[in-house]
Amino acid sequence: MQKLAVENLSLRFAGIVALDDVSFGIETGTVCGLIGPNGAGKTSLFNCISRLYEPYRGSVFFDGKNVTKCKPKYLAKLGIARTFQNLALFPSLNVFQNVMVGGHHYTNSNFIRASFVPASLRRDEAALTESVNHLLSELSLYDVRHRSVDELPYATLKRIELARALISRPTFLMLDEPAGGLSQSEVAALADTLLQIKEQHDVTMLLVEHHMGMVMRICDNLVVLNFGHKIASGKPAQVKVDPAVIEAYLGRPR
Repeated sequence: MQKLAVENLSLRFAGIVALDDVSFGIETGTVCGLIGPNGAGKTSLFNCISRLYEPYRGSVFFDGKNVTKCKPKYLAKLGIARTFQNLALFPSLNVFQNVMVGGHHYTNSNFIRASFVPASLRRDEAALTESVNHLLSELSLYDVRHRSVDELPYATLKRIELARALISRPTFLMLDEPAGGLSQSEVAALADTLLQIKEQHDVTMLLVEHHMGMVMRICDNLVVLNFGHKIASGKPAQVKVDPAVIEAYLGRPR
């Protein structure tokens, strides 16, 4: 069964075509890699799916429901979460608070004023707090939970943003270059973490990433974009030898 289906998606910016009639599907329980050279349209596609951009034409279906016109907050309630290429953490909050923010779409309260809300809502906060602490432990962040995020190394900040996405209890997780800026050993550790998350949280993933070793290791299928067009899709072993993909990355042989 398809978790997500993109049908004939097109996007334009002042006449410039960012995406042109892109279609693909992602099976439930798999990791799909979205790859392509810089400027291929990967982040634009991410932003259309997560409703930061309004597509010019086409549709996005999630669990069979057309979500093309849904508001981003509603997507979170459906089970869609994402991370960003550029970190979007709150520097004024500590690690625990940054992750806590990600879970408030399924509570009716606000942790900043939790002492002023009815007991039923405080119970929601207590349950969310327990979930946050469990997730921080799972991602090796518990010992820094009270640290300000602006005091921590970049690789740790990446895990914090991942935790904030996961606390929303997604069934579909969109990761925009999660390995960007990491060392080779940190990329390998992240790959292990993502495979663990896939199994333990029963989550389907869409991954944009330039680290091809990581992509080939963890992705079940790949979709390749170039200049806003889908030029290939399929199993990683098939895609990496596709002539159109080789040309997009290496150029046409002379």
